[in-house]
Amino acid sequence: MRIEIITTGDELMSGLTQDGNFSWAGDTLASRGLAAEFHTTVGDDRESITAALGIASGRADAVIVSGGLGPTPDDLTAEVAAAFFGSPLELSDEALRSIEERMKQRGRVLTDMNRKQAYLPHGAEVLLNHWGTAPGFSMKKEGTVFYFLPGVPREFRAMMEEYVLPGLERMAAGRKRVRSRLVKTFGLPESEVAIRLQGIEREGIRLGYRAHFPEVHLRVTAFGNTDGEAEELMKGFVRDVKSRLGSYVFSTEGETMEEVVGIFLRRHGMKLATAESCTGGLISNRITNVPGSSDYFLEGVVSYSNEAKRMLLGVPEDLLDTHGAVSAPVVEAMARGVRKLAGSDIGVGVSGIAGPGGGTPEKPVGTVFIGIDSEKGGTRSEKFLFHGTREEIKLITSSHALRLIMQTFLNNV
Repeated sequence: MRIEIITTGDELMSGLTQDGNFSWAGDTLASRGLAAEFHTTVGDDRESITAALGIASGRADAVIVSGGLGPTPDDLTAEVAAAFFGSPLELSDEALRSIEERMKQRGRVLTDMNRKQAYLPHGAEVLLNHWGTAPGFSMKKEGTVFYFLPGVPREFRAMMEEYVLPGLERMAAGRKRVRSRLVKTFGLPESEVAIRLQGIEREGIRLGYRAHFPEVHLRVTAFGNTDGEAEELMKGFVRDVKSRLGSYVFSTEGETMEEVVGIFLRRHGMKLATAESCTGGLISNRITNVPGSSDYFLEGVVSYSNEAKRMLLGVPEDLLDTHGAVSAPVVEAMARGVRKLAGSDIGVGVSGIAGPGGGTPEKPVGTVFIGIDSEKGGTRSEKFLFHGTREEIKLITSSHALRLIMQTFLNNV
């Protein structure tokens, strides 16, 4: 089955907004063995949207259209679809009742602009939006089914799950059974991952690469005559991937690094505390983004200045004077200090130069030290020299800190 995704919006064409709906939909379809074959992005323009629908109807069996169903004048998708299908817009009582209910729940009054969203092409199947006000709709033309969904990501994703994916699964009935996993790696560039996996291809397996800075993700899809056959193919292939990439693989089930760290901490019944300088709290932010992280995360200190390092963490002044804030002795002292301060089992200390200024010949921009301290493992640190923007250096630093925490468990703490 050939699937096309059309995303609409001037904000996408201008680059002001990233096309997250396509990215999410593409990955979600791939995880179900329903890969999109075509993707088109157009602005809020009648001619462009009409042309995109026409091209898609000639090459795809199913078309997913995102955006342009809102109440404002530049939301043109329903109007263009009506002309494209030769079905005039008409008021859908079902859609109107749904919008009225949503507005009532929000304590707002229905306006004429909101009523506009209830006008859909004649004969369209209404896809009620339980997550927002813009209803979606579905239509067919010459063997191609079209799904029109709102562009708000939360609503788009929910309506994909509610309506589109079940519909596509029904259309694809009779195909081989599918199993899919997202294998995540960290520490190797995409090219090195590909080199290490050369020759791993085999019948019944589709392998896709995706660079997701600073990680490299592998979408593995297995096809079998039965669910069991597909699962066995998947397990064997993932085992081979792990044997070739070793500890660079941190997840075979799609978890984030911070989720994996949480799994380790909870499994061992241990607590964590962090002391951050150049990352400004990013490590603790990532850790606390995981629901239930209060079970194992005790405290995060942002000790940006030398004074804060001395006053809050007890870093000796002579260490700062002798080695500088960006040094192995200081991050090790930060890790020990925050572990003592919080009463945690593991302490992490980070200090570096994220740029774009502040570098020296001895310590150029991108120089970062990460220290880690635990009762059994003692205190250790690593030095890094990263390249990239300030945001990239902060992000990759936080990822290496999480990797070091994981290694602490692999080394029996």
